Amino acid sequence: MRFLALVRKELRECLPWLLLAGLLLLVAGAWMLRYEAEYVQEKLAQPPRLAPGSAVIHAYRLTRPHLLGGPAKWLCVLAPGLGLALGIRHFWMPLYTRTWSFLLHRSVSRLTILLAKCAAAVAAFVVSLGVVWTVLYWYARRPDVFVIPASARELVVGWIYIALGLVVYLATALSALSTARWYTTRIFGLLLAGLATIIVLSQWNLGRVAVLLVLTLLVLASQTVAAFLDREF
Repeated sequence: MRFLALVRKELRECLPWLLLAGLLLLVAGAWMLRYEAEYVQEKLAQPPRLAPGSAVIHAYRLTRPHLLGGPAKWLCVLAPGLGLALGIRHFWMPLYTRTWSFLLHRSVSRLTILLAKCAAAVAAFVVSLGVVWTVLYWYARRPDVFVIPASARELVVGWIYIALGLVVYLATALSALSTARWYTTRIFGLLLAGLATIIVLSQWNLGRVAVLLVLTLLVLASQTVAAFLDREF
């Protein structure tokens, strides 16, 4: 019960950021998909009448960008932004307000407190971004609305961006908990998160991306746990 109470406390404190991220993704994604649907329906209602040989159709006009490409760009920005905001709220703010001592003197272990913060962050990403992204994907899969529905790959890519947000969250937490100088190892987590982001955005193989994200999350999580348990607040 104490663990759940801590999770609720962390979720309540970061509720404005969750609502903002989810609302931005929902509004932007719904508007883009609705525009795409209306544009396609208009083109189908007025098919071009071309005589044979009267026009040339270039090859690039026969292809179409991913249906969820526009909303995915928003998600690619919102997920790391939410991770940064939650990391600052959960780990940097107690440093500035000097409230770590009050929190750590609760009748729970340090590991329980850390797990509660991380569980709240995971729940925040799933509810505010994961659910919205899945709803947008479901709408983009409707064959009665779109001629070429969204593919399952687009759903997976969105969740990969959400996982990148968790990477940024752990990197922000690790930098806050580290007692080293910024020009030494304190910036390690942020550099690792930045490198992982660059590789993920430039890689098309989803299997390699998944392995990279899992390894990055494991490294950052282990370092964050060690730093939190050993630090003197």
